[in-house]
Amino acid sequence: MEQSDLYHSDKIPLKYFEEVEKNELKKQLTLFILDLLVNDFQRLTLLLYRHDVAEQKAALAMREPTNEQKASHLAELVIERELQKAATRKAYRQYKENRKNKRIE
Repeated sequence: MEQSDLYHSDKIPLKYFEEVEKNELKKQLTLFILDLLVNDFQRLTLLLYRHDVAEQKAALAMREPTNEQKASHLAELVIERELQKAATRKAYRQYKENRKNKRIE
């Protein structure tokens, strides 16, 4: 993508913005998790539980050699899980809407 394309947002695919936002989110979340990893591990474990990150996956992430790699891996897991939950909610809403529409017909 050329630099001039950045000034013409109608030419930039939406996927580009989604990736930029996801990358920025991962960077910010990684920094937050790194801070918790170093300073408040108990709070980190509670937040991972609250976000419903699989314990086995989190344990695997904790085997990374550096705290930065651990934090990055955990951030990926949190984002992945939140996207899964959003997809499930969307699918359920569509299911309910389809059932409602069938009753009306």
